[in-house]
Amino acid sequence: MNDKDLLIAGVGEWLSKVAQSILPQVNIPPTSSVGKMMSGFLGINPSSYNLWAELGFLITPTITSFVEPAMRKYLASIPDEQVKAMAMSYADAMLKQVQEKGYINFFGVQLGANAVEGLKSILQNKFNQTSITL
Repeated sequence: MNDKDLLIAGVGEWLSKVAQSILPQVNIPPTSSVGKMMSGFLGINPSSYNLWAELGFLITPTITSFVEPAMRKYLASIPDEQVKAMAMSYADAMLKQVQEKGYINFFGVQLGANAVEGLKSILQNKFNQTSITL
């Protein structure tokens, strides 16, 4: 695996963990337009509906289907030998921001230090993998 592949795998793993942490706590307000549609059209009680329990199994394939191609497109213009340094500089910048502000806002979701430290740890582990030869 080259560094681009390692970065994509690491970000995918991290996003899956973040989703597993956040989505079980998502509640759909019964008075929202989605809540009204769920109860009126689908006959689902939004106050007892658990999005994660129902659709959580789709997170990993969704991340693979959407995030991986987008990252490949973005990373295509970056030489592989620069990817590790770039990725770690992003992780460090995110960690600095969360230390200063207490959180980072990631596409409308507030992530704390544990999430960002988790990303950095996953990336370090991915980039420090050694290949085993038989």
